[in-house]
Amino acid sequence: MTNSDTTNQTLITTHAVLVGLTPLIPIPIIDDLIKSYFQRRLIRKLATAYSYNLSTKDIKTLADNPDTGCLWGCLGMVFLYPIKKIFSKIFFFLEWKRAIDIVSKTYHHGYLFEYVLQEQWLAPAGSRNAAEVRAAMDTVCREINISPIEKAVSGTFYQSKEVLKGAADLLRRSLQRTPGKPSEESVAQAAEAVEAEEEQQLGGVVSKLQKAIQNIPSEHFQSMQARLKSLLGSPIQKR
Repeated sequence: MTNSDTTNQTLITTHAVLVGLTPLIPIPIIDDLIKSYFQRRLIRKLATAYSYNLSTKDIKTLADNPDTGCLWGCLGMVFLYPIKKIFSKIFFFLEWKRAIDIVSKTYHHGYLFEYVLQEQWLAPAGSRNAAEVRAAMDTVCREINISPIEKAVSGTFYQSKEVLKGAADLLRRSLQRTPGKPSEESVAQAAEAVEAEEEQQLGGVVSKLQKAIQNIPSEHFQSMQARLKSLLGSPIQKR
Protein backbone atom coordinates (compact mmCIF):
# COMPACT_ATOMS: atom_id res chain seq x y z
CA MET A 1 0.00 0.00 0.00
CA THR A 2 1.39 3.42 -0.95
CA ASN A 3 1.24 6.53 1.21
CA SER A 4 -1.22 8.08 -1.23
CA ASP A 5 -3.78 5.36 -0.47
CA THR A 6 -4.60 6.83 2.93
CA THR A 7 -3.30 9.96 4.65
CA ASN A 8 -4.82 8.97 8.01
CA GLN A 9 -3.35 5.50 8.46
CA THR A 10 -2.63 5.91 12.19
CA LEU A 11 -6.06 7.37 12.90
CA ILE A 12 -7.86 4.51 11.13
CA THR A 13 -5.66 1.78 12.61
CA THR A 14 -5.93 3.18 16.15
CA HIS A 15 -9.71 3.33 16.01
CA ALA A 16 -9.92 -0.14 14.48
CA VAL A 17 -7.96 -1.51 17.44
CA LEU A 18 -10.06 0.46 19.94
CA VAL A 19 -13.28 -0.87 18.40
CA GLY A 20 -11.76 -4.33 18.51
CA LEU A 21 -11.32 -4.10 22.29
CA THR A 22 -15.07 -4.03 22.87
CA PRO A 23 -15.66 -7.82 22.74
CA LEU A 24 -13.09 -8.06 25.55
CA ILE A 25 -15.22 -5.79 27.76
CA PRO A 26 -18.01 -8.14 28.92
CA ILE A 27 -20.41 -5.49 30.19
CA PRO A 28 -23.86 -5.88 28.57
CA ILE A 29 -25.13 -2.80 26.68
CA ILE A 30 -22.08 -0.71 27.65
CA ASP A 31 -19.81 -2.66 25.29
CA ASP A 32 -22.09 -1.80 22.36
CA LEU A 33 -22.22 1.86 23.43
CA ILE A 34 -18.43 2.14 23.55
CA LYS A 35 -18.16 0.39 20.18
CA SER A 36 -20.54 2.93 18.63
CA TYR A 37 -18.61 5.77 20.27
CA PHE A 38 -15.31 4.78 18.65
CA GLN A 39 -16.94 4.03 15.28
CA ARG A 40 -18.61 7.45 15.22
CA ARG A 41 -15.45 9.20 16.38
CA LEU A 42 -13.48 7.67 13.49
CA ILE A 43 -16.03 8.91 10.95
CA ARG A 44 -16.14 12.36 12.56
CA LYS A 45 -12.36 12.76 12.69
CA LEU A 46 -11.87 11.60 9.11
CA ALA A 47 -14.59 13.99 7.94
CA THR A 48 -12.99 16.87 9.87
CA ALA A 49 -9.61 16.09 8.30
CA TYR A 50 -11.24 16.72 4.89
CA SER A 51 -13.15 19.84 6.06
CA TYR A 52 -16.54 18.11 6.20
CA ASN A 53 -18.98 19.14 8.93
CA LEU A 54 -21.31 16.14 9.12
CA SER A 55 -24.58 16.13 11.02
CA THR A 56 -25.08 13.72 13.91
CA LYS A 57 -27.58 11.81 11.79
CA ASP A 58 -25.09 11.38 8.93
CA ILE A 59 -22.33 10.28 11.32
CA LYS A 60 -24.62 7.60 12.75
CA THR A 61 -25.64 6.48 9.26
CA LEU A 62 -22.02 6.14 8.20
CA ALA A 63 -20.72 4.61 11.44
CA ASP A 64 -23.32 2.49 13.23
CA ASN A 65 -23.93 -1.19 12.69
CA PRO A 66 -27.42 -2.00 11.38
CA ASP A 67 -28.26 -3.84 14.62
CA THR A 68 -27.07 -1.07 16.97
CA GLY A 69 -29.70 -0.39 19.57
CA CYS A 70 -31.52 -3.66 18.99
CA LEU A 71 -33.61 -4.49 22.07
CA TRP A 72 -33.45 -8.26 21.66
CA GLY A 73 -29.72 -8.16 21.06
CA CYS A 74 -29.18 -6.23 24.27
CA LEU A 75 -31.46 -8.52 26.25
CA GLY A 76 -29.65 -11.53 24.82
CA MET A 77 -26.34 -10.16 26.04
CA VAL A 78 -27.78 -9.62 29.52
CA PHE A 79 -28.91 -13.26 29.70
CA LEU A 80 -25.63 -14.53 28.26
CA TYR A 81 -23.47 -12.57 30.69
CA PRO A 82 -23.75 -15.05 33.64
CA ILE A 83 -22.99 -17.96 31.30
CA LYS A 84 -19.96 -16.11 29.92
CA LYS A 85 -18.69 -15.63 33.47
CA ILE A 86 -18.94 -19.39 34.15
CA PHE A 87 -17.31 -20.47 30.89
CA SER A 88 -14.96 -17.49 30.73
CA LYS A 89 -12.06 -19.29 28.99
CA ILE A 90 -14.25 -20.64 26.19
CA PHE A 91 -15.97 -17.30 25.65
CA PHE A 92 -12.66 -15.42 25.78
CA PHE A 93 -11.40 -17.50 22.84
CA LEU A 94 -14.61 -16.80 20.90
CA GLU A 95 -14.55 -13.10 21.75
CA TRP A 96 -10.88 -12.91 20.77
CA LYS A 97 -11.77 -14.27 17.33
CA ARG A 98 -14.62 -11.77 17.12
CA ALA A 99 -12.28 -8.93 18.10
CA ILE A 100 -9.97 -9.78 15.18
CA ASP A 101 -12.95 -9.79 12.80
CA ILE A 102 -14.18 -6.44 14.14
CA VAL A 103 -10.76 -4.80 13.75
CA SER A 104 -10.53 -6.01 10.16
CA LYS A 105 -14.00 -4.76 9.26
CA THR A 106 -13.48 -1.41 11.01
CA TYR A 107 -10.19 -0.88 9.20
CA HIS A 108 -11.78 -1.60 5.81
CA HIS A 109 -14.67 0.71 6.67
CA GLY A 110 -12.33 3.57 7.62
CA TYR A 111 -10.15 3.01 4.56
CA LEU A 112 -13.14 3.12 2.22
CA PHE A 113 -14.63 6.19 3.89
CA GLU A 114 -11.39 8.11 3.49
CA TYR A 115 -11.34 7.17 -0.19
CA VAL A 116 -14.89 8.55 -0.49
CA LEU A 117 -13.68 11.83 1.05
CA GLN A 118 -10.60 11.97 -1.18
CA GLU A 119 -12.75 11.52 -4.28
CA GLN A 120 -15.35 14.01 -2.99
CA TRP A 121 -18.33 11.75 -3.60
CA LEU A 122 -20.11 12.67 -0.37
CA ALA A 123 -22.38 15.73 -0.29
CA PRO A 124 -22.03 18.68 -0.20
CA ALA A 125 -18.78 18.33 -2.19
CA GLY A 126 -20.31 15.49 -4.21
CA SER A 127 -23.74 14.21 -5.17
CA ARG A 128 -24.03 11.19 -2.84
CA ASN A 129 -25.78 11.30 0.50
CA ALA A 130 -24.66 9.45 3.63
CA ALA A 131 -27.05 6.53 3.10
CA GLU A 132 -25.82 5.95 -0.47
CA VAL A 133 -22.19 6.09 0.64
CA ARG A 134 -22.81 3.68 3.51
CA ALA A 135 -24.65 1.22 1.25
CA ALA A 136 -21.77 1.28 -1.24
CA MET A 137 -19.13 0.72 1.46
CA ASP A 138 -21.14 -2.18 2.88
CA THR A 139 -21.37 -3.72 -0.59
CA VAL A 140 -17.60 -3.54 -1.07
CA CYS A 141 -16.97 -5.04 2.39
CA ARG A 142 -19.32 -7.93 1.59
CA GLU A 143 -17.74 -8.64 -1.78
CA ILE A 144 -14.02 -8.32 -1.14
CA ASN A 145 -11.77 -10.93 0.41
CA ILE A 146 -10.92 -9.52 3.84
CA SER A 147 -8.39 -12.24 4.67
CA PRO A 148 -5.24 -10.14 3.96
CA ILE A 149 -6.14 -7.58 6.64
CA GLU A 150 -7.56 -10.29 8.88
CA LYS A 151 -4.25 -12.17 8.81
CA ALA A 152 -2.35 -8.98 9.61
CA VAL A 153 -4.65 -8.28 12.57
CA SER A 154 -4.51 -11.88 13.80
CA GLY A 155 -0.72 -11.97 13.78
CA THR A 156 -0.44 -8.63 15.55
CA PHE A 157 -3.06 -9.49 18.16
CA TYR A 158 -1.55 -12.85 19.06
CA GLN A 159 1.79 -11.10 19.63
CA SER A 160 0.13 -8.48 21.84
CA LYS A 161 -2.38 -10.38 24.00
CA GLU A 162 -1.26 -9.00 27.36
CA VAL A 163 -1.16 -5.41 26.11
CA LEU A 164 -4.64 -5.71 24.62
CA LYS A 165 -6.02 -7.32 27.78
CA GLY A 166 -4.54 -4.48 29.82
CA ALA A 167 -6.01 -1.81 27.52
CA ALA A 168 -9.43 -3.49 27.60
CA ASP A 169 -9.27 -3.72 31.40
CA LEU A 170 -8.35 -0.03 31.67
CA LEU A 171 -11.34 0.91 29.57
CA ARG A 172 -13.61 -1.49 31.48
CA ARG A 173 -12.66 0.02 34.86
CA SER A 174 -13.33 3.52 33.57
CA LEU A 175 -16.74 2.45 32.22
CA GLN A 176 -17.66 0.73 35.50
CA ARG A 177 -17.06 3.98 37.37
CA THR A 178 -19.77 5.63 35.30
CA PRO A 179 -22.63 6.49 37.70
CA GLY A 180 -26.28 5.73 36.98
CA LYS A 181 -27.78 4.25 33.84
CA PRO A 182 -25.29 4.04 30.96
CA SER A 183 -25.82 6.51 28.12
CA GLU A 184 -23.96 7.66 25.04
CA GLU A 185 -22.78 10.75 26.96
CA SER A 186 -21.53 8.92 30.05
CA VAL A 187 -19.75 6.28 27.96
CA ALA A 188 -18.06 9.01 25.89
CA GLN A 189 -16.87 10.72 29.08
CA ALA A 190 -15.48 7.43 30.43
CA ALA A 191 -13.61 6.77 27.17
CA GLU A 192 -12.20 10.30 27.05
CA ALA A 193 -11.01 10.03 30.67
CA VAL A 194 -8.54 7.28 29.74
CA GLU A 195 -7.95 8.23 26.10
CA ALA A 196 -4.33 9.38 26.52
CA GLU A 197 -3.38 6.32 28.59
CA GLU A 198 -5.18 3.99 26.16
CA GLU A 199 -3.40 5.35 23.12
CA GLN A 200 -0.05 5.17 24.93
CA GLN A 201 -0.64 1.53 25.83
CA LEU A 202 -1.76 0.65 22.32
CA GLY A 203 0.92 2.62 20.47
CA GLY A 204 3.12 -0.44 19.93
CA VAL A 205 0.19 -2.57 18.77
CA VAL A 206 -0.94 0.09 16.29
CA SER A 207 2.60 0.46 14.95
CA LYS A 208 2.97 -3.32 14.46
CA LEU A 209 -0.39 -3.53 12.72
CA GLN A 210 0.44 -0.65 10.41
CA LYS A 211 3.68 -2.36 9.36
CA ALA A 212 1.83 -5.63 8.74
CA ILE A 213 -0.77 -3.82 6.61
CA GLN A 214 1.94 -2.06 4.61
CA ASN A 215 3.23 -5.49 3.56
CA ILE A 216 -0.11 -6.42 1.99
CA PRO A 217 0.04 -6.29 -1.84
CA SER A 218 -1.35 -3.04 -3.22
CA GLU A 219 -3.76 -4.98 -5.45
CA HIS A 220 -5.97 -5.63 -2.40
CA PHE A 221 -6.52 -1.92 -1.87
CA GLN A 222 -6.74 -1.11 -5.56
CA SER A 223 -9.55 -3.65 -5.97
CA MET A 224 -11.49 -2.03 -3.13
CA GLN A 225 -11.08 1.40 -4.66
CA ALA A 226 -12.11 0.19 -8.10
CA ARG A 227 -15.27 -1.48 -6.78
CA LEU A 228 -16.24 1.56 -4.71
CA LYS A 229 -15.67 3.81 -7.72
CA SER A 230 -17.95 1.60 -9.81
CA LEU A 231 -20.69 2.15 -7.23
CA LEU A 232 -20.22 5.84 -6.44
CA GLY A 233 -18.07 7.34 -9.16
CA SER A 234 -20.66 7.46 -11.91
CA PRO A 235 -23.19 10.31 -11.90
CA ILE A 236 -26.68 9.66 -10.53
CA GLN A 237 -29.20 9.09 -13.28
CA LYS A 238 -31.92 11.74 -13.15
CA ARG A 239 -35.49 10.58 -13.63
